[in-house]
Amino acid sequence: MMMDYITLAGFILAVFGAGVAVGKLVEKIERLDRKKEEEEHKNTSKNDRR
Repeated sequence: MMMDYITLAGFILAVFGAGVAVGKLVEKIERLDRKKEEEEHKNTSKNDRR
C-alpha cells in the first residue's frame, strides 16, 4: 500500500519536472524570436531615416 503512494508521488514529481523543462524551453524560444524581431525592426528603422 505504501509503495503505491511513493510511486504516485514520483510520477507527479516527474510530470511537474517535465512541465518546468518544457516551459523553460518555450521561454528560450520566445526570447530568441523576440530578439530576432527587435533586430529586424532596428534594421528597418535605420533604413527609414535616410
